[in-house]
Amino acid sequence: MEQEKKVKLLVYATEDERTRIKMAAAKLHMSMSQLILDSVLEQVSSIEALEKNGGAQA
Repeated sequence: MEQEKKVKLLVYATEDERTRIKMAAAKLHMSMSQLILDSVLEQVSSIEALEKNGGAQA
């Protein structure tokens, strides 16, 4: 029987930044981890779309 494995996203943030993230997540009824993951995936999608259109410059 396989168990679902979760990978934790590590974030290096100051205490004030963590508090701000937690408060924003709470307003959206999300966990801090889910908000961070969703935000990162949005950025990744944007970058992938730019690359697909030939507009990404690293």
